Amino acid sequence: MIMVQETRATWTPNRILALILGIVFTVLGVVGFFTPTENGTGVIAVFGIFDADTFGNIFYLITGLLGIAAAFMGQSVTYNRVFGVIYTLIGLLGLIPALYFPVYGNDNGRFLGLTHLSVADHVLHIVVGLIALAIGFYLVNAGRATRSETRL
Repeated sequence: MIMVQETRATWTPNRILALILGIVFTVLGVVGFFTPTENGTGVIAVFGIFDADTFGNIFYLITGLLGIAAAFMGQSVTYNRVFGVIYTLIGLLGLIPALYFPVYGNDNGRFLGLTHLSVADHVLHIVVGLIALAIGFYLVNAGRATRSETRL
């Protein structure tokens, strides 16, 4: 008689959030490469509100793909904590005008000289960062038990 034990990981709040953030930021990163729309400042903007440039699109794409991978590789808690810290810091630091440096010509400035950010970007970063921190640190054990089945 052969016994097969099957263990399935459950969909915890951390895992669900990592997957949702992964999908959302992957979509933002990809759409940013194909967005011809400019906002009021002349910067290309996804959906007309989120500033987009090559650096920002690549950053969103990488963090998004990491979120999807984390959701399926059992690293969603770590992802949410790290993602939360990084995005909350970017959102808060983005509110400081002294951290924007002109790069060329008529450019009004890029955050740390790397990427354009708008108020919508700051709000997005702060909100998703705080949500990721809250779930990553406070809902660690919620729904964490795995279901184990033994079949004969």
